[in-house]
Amino acid sequence: MEADETRLPFDAQEYAAAAYAQGKSLTDMQTELSEQLQSVRRSLYSLINERYQDFLGLGTSLSGLDTSIASLREPLTEIKGEIQSAHLELQTELDHLDSRLAYRTQLREKKQMLRLFLDLGQLLERASMILQEAKATTEQTDYIKCLERAAVDLSQIRYFAKKGEGLPFVVNAQPRIEQVEQSLLDALEQFLSSCAKRYVELATASKAEEVDMYEMARNIAQSLRAYSAVEETDKAELILRSSMVQPFAKRIFGSQPGRGMGLDPAKFSDMLQQVLQFVKAVGVPLIRDIEAHMSASSGSTGYHFATHVFWQEIATSMMDSLPLVFVPGMPARFHKNYQTACSFVSAFGDVFSLADDAFKDGVSEYEVLALDPTFIEFHRKWQLLAYFSIQKKLIVGALEDSNFKDIHEATPGLENGQNDVSRPQTPSMSSKLTKPNRDKLEPIKRENGLLTEQAAQALWAVSRCWSRDVYLVPLAANFWQLTVQVLLWYQHSVEKRIQQLIQAQIADSETDQLLQHIHDTYAVNAAVFKQIRTICQLIPIASAHDSEGEKSMISSLGTAVTQALAPLEALVRKARDAIASTIVSQCTANLVSNLRRTTSQYRHTNRPPPTAASSFVSKLFTHMATMEIKIDSMESSNGSVDFGSTIKQIMRNRVAKDVSREFAKVCLETLVTLSKTEASLQRLRSKSRGAGARIDTGYAGDLPVPPGIDLRGKAPDTDNDKIRRQIWLDVVQLSQIISDYGVEPSDEFSSFAQLIHPFGK
Repeated sequence: MEADETRLPFDAQEYAAAAYAQGKSLTDMQTELSEQLQSVRRSLYSLINERYQDFLGLGTSLSGLDTSIASLREPLTEIKGEIQSAHLELQTELDHLDSRLAYRTQLREKKQMLRLFLDLGQLLERASMILQEAKATTEQTDYIKCLERAAVDLSQIRYFAKKGEGLPFVVNAQPRIEQVEQSLLDALEQFLSSCAKRYVELATASKAEEVDMYEMARNIAQSLRAYSAVEETDKAELILRSSMVQPFAKRIFGSQPGRGMGLDPAKFSDMLQQVLQFVKAVGVPLIRDIEAHMSASSGSTGYHFATHVFWQEIATSMMDSLPLVFVPGMPARFHKNYQTACSFVSAFGDVFSLADDAFKDGVSEYEVLALDPTFIEFHRKWQLLAYFSIQKKLIVGALEDSNFKDIHEATPGLENGQNDVSRPQTPSMSSKLTKPNRDKLEPIKRENGLLTEQAAQALWAVSRCWSRDVYLVPLAANFWQLTVQVLLWYQHSVEKRIQQLIQAQIADSETDQLLQHIHDTYAVNAAVFKQIRTICQLIPIASAHDSEGEKSMISSLGTAVTQALAPLEALVRKARDAIASTIVSQCTANLVSNLRRTTSQYRHTNRPPPTAASSFVSKLFTHMATMEIKIDSMESSNGSVDFGSTIKQIMRNRVAKDVSREFAKVCLETLVTLSKTEASLQRLRSKSRGAGARIDTGYAGDLPVPPGIDLRGKAPDTDNDKIRRQIWLDVVQLSQIISDYGVEPSDEFSSFAQLIHPFGK
């Protein structure tokens, strides 16, 4: 580092960091710092020499400074002492003021306690007088007004008693306070109960006077205001519940024998209709009339009549009097009763939707009802999982495949009510279909064009899961899980049967059965995907008319179905291959003998050259045509399933390739044999002519088309050439047949056709 006096002030940390970054040693740093120190010293000496007079005046300019400082210190010390004295005096005054203020506070509290004592005594005295006045009056209007005034006083009495809690005079006044409170509450209860009962009588009478109902509702409203003033709204609702709703609910539900066991759905529906009529006749006008008498600012908040008065009593009476209606001993009746109960709950909410605005406290009556413990318990009371277990046994019991029990035991869980739809378990299928259930399969077969019993059973079980007399909305996940299980059963059942048919010596009957199973896999897949749209309409999340949500659900359910039936795809391909192999074997069974017959036709017979293909060529695909007729008959049974065109195209392609490949192979062997025979005959002729004769090697070897032979444009003149021309005509005819099928021949056949092109016309 070069000496630089401008690097002041000097930052040691910055210098050390820079030196470290540059990789300098301590010796280099010491040398640089020494040079910098010398540079600074030289700069200092130069500055002193330039301003020497100022340097000498540094000492003289500070003379007398001590004296000036001493003269300033004395007055400052005096000021400090005065400030400390003033602080002490002020602190003394503050302490005195605090003590006087504390004394004044005590006086104010004593004055307040005295006022409290006087006010409490006056309120107790006035409340007692009002209650005595109420006892003396004979008019209901005056009576409830007195009780309402007493309720306002009782509210203030409670306030003062709480404020003076623990004070001797409040403790002494407590018995009297309790006496006034009990007298008021007893009077209010008696009055509200009598008014409520009278209101029910008027509302349910054949000829009810609206004026009388309106006046009675006014009395009830004033009673409710009184209860609201003393913060006893719960008691008011309980009185209305026991006086208005309880007698009716006990009469409707309590008179049923057997505690609801096997309750007839029609009778249950009639009972709930009576309840709705009662609610419409009593509850709706009551709330409307009370709303007319009570303003939003009169302390009416906190009342929820629909839930706390009517619903709680109706639901409690139903659960207590008909506990067995919630048990699915008879699943058909349980299903109808549950649906009826759900409709009743919905109708109950609709009945009160027009009369709940004045009492909702910012929360709708529907929300209050949904959060009510009785409402929650009512829905939990229905034993839905037990019902699903029964329906599952009925559905599963109608399917027959006892071998499926092992798979079911490996994936348990649904019997315990689990809803893990991501891992569908497989039900036990050990039961046999009864005769009535077998009769139910025929319409399903006709409707969906099914040919096998397994497919009909599977679709019957799927449709049964979502039928109106079985399906329940809360069990959507369970029934979907069972649907996937049924599809797994079908997949296993078909797989087992197809494996048996493939392993057996395939004949026409087995081929027909394989075709039937292949057809039904297409039909079942199409029918289930069609059913998915119906399922999405039944599941609650898809009931909000949300097109995007419905599309997403259809896609998800479709994916689950595809996964359940995915193993069938490979199995169907295997079955198609087995059928195709059978057809190929049947088509090529006589191919060698037919070609031998062609050879014998022109060997030493002096027949004219061939002009058309052999008759057997046009019959090569007879078995395939027969199979297509069967496929067309299957497709005609259900035109909605795209089975025929698909399976025929696949089968044609496979059969055409295999048959053409075999045909080319046999023809090639025939031509090679023909060439070898010609080569042998030529050698024999050459030997008879002498050893020096030249052999025409163009006919020697095993070439199917010997070099130098080209029959195009001329008629064959030898037997072998006639045979070659016949084979060429057969190849052309077969190529045309395959082209008419709309498929391509095998590569071997195409190569062979190109190879024998010189034999053509």
